[in-house]
Amino acid sequence: MNEHRERDRALAAENDHVEYEELGESRDGETLWAVTVGDGDRSALLFGAPHPNEPIGSMTIDFLVHELATNDELRSSLDYTFVCVPVSDPDGVRLNEGWFDGPFTLSNYAQNFFRPPPDEQIEATFPIERENYSFDSPTPATRALADLIDTHHPEFVYSFHNTAFGGCYYYVTEPLEPLYDTLSSLPGEYGVPLDMGEPEWFDLESFDDAVYPLQTFDDQYDAARNDEDVALEEALFGGTAYDYASRGDDDVVEFVVELPYFFDPQIQDRTELDRTREDVIREGIQSRQPLLDAMQSAVESAGEYLPDTPMAREAAGVASYFEDEYESKLEWAESVAETDAPATIAQRVDERFLEQYHLLTYTGMLLRSIDRAAMSADEDAHERLRDAKAALEGVFQERLGEIRDQLDYEAIPIWKLVAIQARAGLVCLDYLQNRADE
Repeated sequence: MNEHRERDRALAAENDHVEYEELGESRDGETLWAVTVGDGDRSALLFGAPHPNEPIGSMTIDFLVHELATNDELRSSLDYTFVCVPVSDPDGVRLNEGWFDGPFTLSNYAQNFFRPPPDEQIEATFPIERENYSFDSPTPATRALADLIDTHHPEFVYSFHNTAFGGCYYYVTEPLEPLYDTLSSLPGEYGVPLDMGEPEWFDLESFDDAVYPLQTFDDQYDAARNDEDVALEEALFGGTAYDYASRGDDDVVEFVVELPYFFDPQIQDRTELDRTREDVIREGIQSRQPLLDAMQSAVESAGEYLPDTPMAREAAGVASYFEDEYESKLEWAESVAETDAPATIAQRVDERFLEQYHLLTYTGMLLRSIDRAAMSADEDAHERLRDAKAALEGVFQERLGEIRDQLDYEAIPIWKLVAIQARAGLVCLDYLQNRADE
């Protein structure tokens, strides 16, 4: 992270069309900074690591900033001023550093994973106001991004994300149909599959293969208002960068490329099974229940000793969240016609193993929180923490071993992920520029 900042500072010193700016400090005192390249009539905001377990975008921005600064032809072909924040959650990135240098294995990633609670995430805490609801508690980093949006009024927002395990998929705030073929074929040029499994949100309908509508605050707000059992304050937090940037401007586009660190080729296998999607969804949820039970048991046993940190708060509460999500997902699968269709191999792999791994990353956070509590615990507390960890770690290793046995996974070289993110973003920018000029 420090190296990113120093490279940007040096690049600005060497190039008149590059500006380095410090934006203040994060909640934990880390430096927030932006680097601006070019002087086009349009503005594009690029920000990396809004989820701190997803740092590949910081490297993509590092590449793009250098390329735009030194490649006059590329820079002049795009009538944009590029406002770039390479690391938007430096506090959270620090807590993921344990896996950055490898080994790049499922175990090492899960045991060094950190993601903050939703009300402390960058892309969930932009100020927002709707009827009977308002949110104005942005993190310092979110506030810095909001100030950049107020200053530059970006027409294009590129938020850089990664998924742990699976394939490539995209989110965009409006249909960009002319780009679908390009976006579908791009990952394959680097041997990375499209993700043809279940969508991240189970009831989300795609624009095209692996291209989904980006969920906005209005989507969440409408869903919460229609749920009589949930108060708005319980269901909602803040807005996204798109929500904030698009106030009064319907032409703003946000684009997201989700890329995995690990993949198994089966994630793009559409061979049909002799089972329905509903059957596969039910099997996946049932298979995850013992891990949820183990997490709940560990929290019940050791929760009173856990530290008051974002990691411990998220790890201790996430099992209840997933319980509710799985219940809603099963109810949905039992009630809609599309889940009566045959499931594919990709959908079963996603539901049975990749969703399990997603839950294991949160298990890793809970194990880390128990370890931290044990460092300062008295003898009685230490014994309870030790027993809770042993029981949870046993389930963790068992489920991790099952995934290793059932999937032939491999880690993707980082340069491939950077290349896909960079090229996808440039393709989108070029298309939007040409569309606006027509």
